[in-house]
Amino acid sequence: MSIVNRYLLREILLPFVYALVVVVCILLLGQLFKIVNMVVSDGVKVWDVARMVLSMIPQMLTMALPISFFFAVLAGVGRLVGDGEVIALKAAGISPYQMSIPILQLAVACTLLTLLMSAWLAPWGIRQLRRATFDILKEKVTLALRPQMLNQTFPGMAIYLDKIDRKTGRVVSVFIEDRRHGDHQQTITALRGRIVSDMQTSTLSLKLMDGTIHEYDQKKESYRVTDFSQYHINFEISALMGEKLHVGFKSKARSNSELRQKIALKKSRGEDPSRSIKTLYERFTKPLACIAFALLGLALVLVPVRSGARSQGFVFGLGLLLSYHLLGMVSEYLVELNFSMAIFFMALPPLIFILLGTWLLTIKQRETELSFAFWQRITALVKKR
Repeated sequence: MSIVNRYLLREILLPFVYALVVVVCILLLGQLFKIVNMVVSDGVKVWDVARMVLSMIPQMLTMALPISFFFAVLAGVGRLVGDGEVIALKAAGISPYQMSIPILQLAVACTLLTLLMSAWLAPWGIRQLRRATFDILKEKVTLALRPQMLNQTFPGMAIYLDKIDRKTGRVVSVFIEDRRHGDHQQTITALRGRIVSDMQTSTLSLKLMDGTIHEYDQKKESYRVTDFSQYHINFEISALMGEKLHVGFKSKARSNSELRQKIALKKSRGEDPSRSIKTLYERFTKPLACIAFALLGLALVLVPVRSGARSQGFVFGLGLLLSYHLLGMVSEYLVELNFSMAIFFMALPPLIFILLGTWLLTIKQRETELSFAFWQRITALVKKR
C-alpha cells in the first residue's frame, strides 16, 4: 500500500469513528426517555435495561455505519480539498479515480461489516431483546399483582390474589372478574396458579389450576358453571409497556433460513409474503449503501463548484440522504405491489446512488464544471415571493 493510500485511509478512519459514535448516541437518545421511564417508574433493574440496550446496538449499527461513512468521506476529503492537498496530489499525477481506490476499499470493508450486522447479528440481537423484554414483562406482571388487594392493572379485569411468589410467579387463592368480552362476563376462581411466558406466541398468561368458571351471557340470558383442572388467561402486553413491543419482533428476529421457510409456506397457502420478503432482502441490500455513500461523498467534495456554492453542495449531500430514505420507502411499496421482483426493488436505491456517484466522479475526472445554477434560480424565485 502506497503512502498516499495510507494517508487517505487515515483521513477517513478517524472522522468515521467519531461520526459512528455520534450517530449511535443519537439513535440511543431516541430510546432514552423509555429507558429512564422503565428504571424510574416501572422499577426495571439497571442490568436488564443495559441488556436491552446492548441487544439494540447491532440493529442500530446497520443504520449508523453507512451514514457515518458518508459523513467521514465528506469531512476527511473535504479537509484535503480545503487545505489544497487535493491540488497537490493532482499535480503529482494522482487522478480522482486513483484517490477513490483506498476509499472504496474501506467502503467494501464497511459493507461487509454492515452485512454481518444486518444479516446475522441484528436478528440475533432482536431475539435477545425479545428474551429480555419478556423477562421484564414477566417480572412486571408479578410486581403489578399485589397480594390481598384488588388489582386493576389490566383493562377489563379485576384480579385478587391471596399470595404470590415474586421469584417463581406462583399464586394462591385466585379470584378474577373478566369483563373483556363485553356481554360475555366471566368470574374465575382457582386454588393456585403460575405466571408463564411464551416467546413463540408472544404471550404472557396466568396458568390456573383446580378452579371454577362462572359465565353469564347477557344476550342469551344464560348462566353456566364449569370446573377445570387447568385454565390459561392471557394478559395484554400493551397494558404493561404502553405499546405493542412484540409487533414487528417476530419477522425481524427470524434467521434467514426461517424467513425463507416462512416465505415458501405463505406462497404455498396463497398468502401475501411481501413483508417477510422485504425483511429478508433488506438485510442483503442495505449494506450496499456504504459503497453508494462513499462514491457520493467523494464526488460531492471533489466536484468543482462555482464560488460560494460549496456550502450548497453540502446541503445537497444532506438532501441526498433524505432522498435515499424516501426512495427506500418507495421500493418497499413496490415490493408489496409485485413481490416477484422484490430483490430488484430492494436493491434499486443503492444501485441508483452508486450510478449517481460514479457519474459525479466522472465529471471530476474529466474536469467538467458542475453548476448549481438551477438551485440558485429556485432560491431566487423563493426570495422574490
